[in-house]
Amino acid sequence: MEFEFPTFRELMKDKRILYYIERADYFLKRMGYTDHGIKHVSWVANKARWLLLETVGDRVLAELAGVAGLLHDIGHIVSRHDHAQSGAILAYQLLKGRGFLDDHLTEITFAIGNHEEGTGEPATEVAAALVVADKSHVHRTRVRKEGNIKEDIHDRVNYAVLFSNLEVDKEKRVVKLVLKIDTEISDLLDYFSIFQPRMEMCRRATEVLGFKFRLKINDTDL
Repeated sequence: MEFEFPTFRELMKDKRILYYIERADYFLKRMGYTDHGIKHVSWVANKARWLLLETVGDRVLAELAGVAGLLHDIGHIVSRHDHAQSGAILAYQLLKGRGFLDDHLTEITFAIGNHEEGTGEPATEVAAALVVADKSHVHRTRVRKEGNIKEDIHDRVNYAVLFSNLEVDKEKRVVKLVLKIDTEISDLLDYFSIFQPRMEMCRRATEVLGFKFRLKINDTDL
């Protein structure tokens, strides 16, 4: 199946798109946040696309979720605060005239504008896939400075995660986030203290996809 609009993999070759991604990550780095660059957004794009294919099976929506995943954090060139909303507007401008229908553009815009906990509502399949992919990406490779792990709980929790992946059980209608956490580095309570709102948002998102959300940490289903 061919698409009249570019997929996220094609957009990853676009220098202007890459500039916005890299620039957003630059500002986050200056503020002391974990990696939000091409490694993060490409992971999110891949997982969002895959998740929609596994749960809903709609290839067009899956590709739109991939594009939303690639661009979801560019709003950080404006501010960390309300970056989802500013990013949605920026993404719309970047994608306009590239072969996307208005329905496509609004799907992507809504998904990006609603991917943050506290302000977002993942009410569509594309938005739901983006939320689950984004909130599930916790891993030590996102930590910029290992020396910060004692002082910064976000760095400590991310650095303690040795493995993270999403699994889909179509028979049981379950989307599962599987984690391996080194509890010598970070207590599990640290993980839940900062990720509980994100996991709650994932629960709401998977319900939109017709599935339940579950966690598996260190081989224990929670």
